[in-house]
Amino acid sequence: MLVAAAMIASHVAGRATRDALFLSNYDITALPLMLMGASVFSMTLILIVSRALPRRSPHALVPTTFGVSAGFLLLEWGLIYLSPRAAAVAVYLHLAVVGSFLISGFWSMINEEFDPRTAKQRISRIAGGATVGGLLGGLLAERVAAILSVSAMLPILGLIHLFCAWKLRSFRHPVDRVTAEVPEDPVGAQRKSDHEGSGFQVLRRESYLRSIALLVLLGALSKVLLDYVFKAQATAMFHEPEELMRFFAAFYTLIGLITFMLQTALSRYSLEKWGLAKTVATLPFAVVVGALGVLFFPGLGSAAAARAGEGVLRSSLFRSAYELLYTPVPPRQKRATKPIIDVGFKSFGDALGGGTIRAILMLGPQLAHSIMLITAAVLAGLALVIARSLHQGYVKALEKSLLDRAVVLDLTEVGDKTTRQTVIQTMASVDLKALGRGLDLESSTRTGPKEQAEEPAKEQAVVPGALERVVEQIITLRSGEAESVRRVLVSPQDLELPLVPHVIPLLAWDQVCGDAIRRLRQIAPSITGQLIDALIDPQQDFAIRRRIPRVLRANPSQRAAAGLWMGLEDKRFEVRFQCGQALARIQEQNSAVHFDREVVFARVGREVAVDRRVWESHKLLDQLAEGDGGATLVDEFLRKRTSRSLEHVFNLLSLALPREPLKIALRGLYTDDTNLKGTALEYLESILPGPIREGLWPFLEDDRHERRASGSREQILADLMRSNQSIELNLAELRRKSDEPNPSAHRG
Repeated sequence: MLVAAAMIASHVAGRATRDALFLSNYDITALPLMLMGASVFSMTLILIVSRALPRRSPHALVPTTFGVSAGFLLLEWGLIYLSPRAAAVAVYLHLAVVGSFLISGFWSMINEEFDPRTAKQRISRIAGGATVGGLLGGLLAERVAAILSVSAMLPILGLIHLFCAWKLRSFRHPVDRVTAEVPEDPVGAQRKSDHEGSGFQVLRRESYLRSIALLVLLGALSKVLLDYVFKAQATAMFHEPEELMRFFAAFYTLIGLITFMLQTALSRYSLEKWGLAKTVATLPFAVVVGALGVLFFPGLGSAAAARAGEGVLRSSLFRSAYELLYTPVPPRQKRATKPIIDVGFKSFGDALGGGTIRAILMLGPQLAHSIMLITAAVLAGLALVIARSLHQGYVKALEKSLLDRAVVLDLTEVGDKTTRQTVIQTMASVDLKALGRGLDLESSTRTGPKEQAEEPAKEQAVVPGALERVVEQIITLRSGEAESVRRVLVSPQDLELPLVPHVIPLLAWDQVCGDAIRRLRQIAPSITGQLIDALIDPQQDFAIRRRIPRVLRANPSQRAAAGLWMGLEDKRFEVRFQCGQALARIQEQNSAVHFDREVVFARVGREVAVDRRVWESHKLLDQLAEGDGGATLVDEFLRKRTSRSLEHVFNLLSLALPREPLKIALRGLYTDDTNLKGTALEYLESILPGPIREGLWPFLEDDRHERRASGSREQILADLMRSNQSIELNLAELRRKSDEPNPSAHRG
């Protein structure tokens, strides 16, 4: 988040600095030539990067590029004092070209830094940091221009780039997931050659990607024309460099603020209700409306509004849908072609736009702006037609990738209407063995191989309906509607294995967690691995981690016990408590489950090595019901009198010590008979290792005035067992007294 904020802040402030420096040293008519020069430079660079990216990780390229960029910014700062006009050109070329590469490379790092599950949780936060950075960057540029000068912004930008390079160097270098895409299957192997080749070869082969590239090209062309009219109006009103920079800084800050609000309010809604194509089409539609608006109502205000509308929609609704257009593209193809489309075709559009502006200016300044606006509206209209036609191309490309298994999607990660409908339709039309992993149909279990081979038509008739049912249940489980979710959970049918990853998150939802626990318990032996993975994942929701042990106890196996033991390392006490209870219950049900005595004692030693405030502060958020918790060392009466910390310690001790004597000793601690309590303490003193005894004793409140002479361990155990009946009678009397009404409560 911090790097994203710094990067976008430097990008926004850099754009304001770049425009102010150039337009204060050159006439506005020189801007098209500058655009063309920057585009040629950018396209040359993209030829190099498009070949390097498939072989080298962005983790190696991006931090280095940030560092080199910082060095150039400092050199350009020095050049200003020698030749301001040359420095203005250098700064424009630098920030116009390198800025796009840095942003694209940073997001490539983020996409490869996290696995899909973690990315879903983290990327929205990182994007939020970037949005805040855009606002801060505009404010920074405005303040520097007001207090210092335009040139003073360059060393500040250099320091920000150095900071980004330093922080990005600390990112880990993950395993290259692109080289290990989806395992091949017979169908995918037949089309392997289709996924190979350079980015330009892939573009020549894939019509869908060519449509995206054309959309980017037309969008860049229309933006350049609209941007020129806007900047021409601005330079006609503001003449000093600092005035220009403050104006551009305020303008870009306002765009960032509106973008944030629109992204928050409408982005998810547009993807879910309109689909990808219509959401992408919002950008060219806004350009058409904006260009025509400036044509009929000329002036800086209308030009700024049109340019702001284009900038806001490009960074919000269009961007959210545009990135999803690459969903059907296999990872290797995406890495090879996306920089070419994002940067190369954009730069080509900038170059064509610059040439178009130069040609239009030859017709005379009076007609130039009107012709530019009409041309921008026409080009945006063509982009609008292409955007609307992307729907069919996207669906076909996604169906092909799903069938080839070049792309594997988790339906719960799909946030747009188009992709969700395509996945459902595709899953309903493919063979069970290709996409039904883990789905056990009656037709496949009740017939032998020969019968299945003889009835392929029957299997094909059953599979689509079964898969469609599972997909519908997944959508229901993720709907957030408690009653609908509960209907799936209480269904009399067995829980299908593909539903498990979508039921586990429901453990965090108090309204349905009870049903989810009971449902998962029914198939706990079959999903132990998934449950353990969720239990020991520190990024998993705390409510899920503390409830998973109540599911795992339904599988009294050594494997489940091993997973629960790993859960004892959790930082949250309630997770450790629930794991301890489940372990005690598993051992009670299956005596073959083994725990190493010394390892158990070491774990108990860490639990008692806390001060009294921590010991007494341990509470449970979930209420423990009889038969739903762990073992039965503590009944409801004792649970009200003892601490959860002591209960947890005794649950763990029961894994390594004789269970019945330990239970009697714990009960004896809460009698009001000094002799019975002393017998219990004597037994614990004889059976516990020294370090545990020293750590535990301050919490047992041993108030005996003098210690009895210790006998042998066998003799102490015999005394304890003989005291069992007396302890039970004493506790029964205490329980009866606690249930009686207090007469003093009725006095007065």
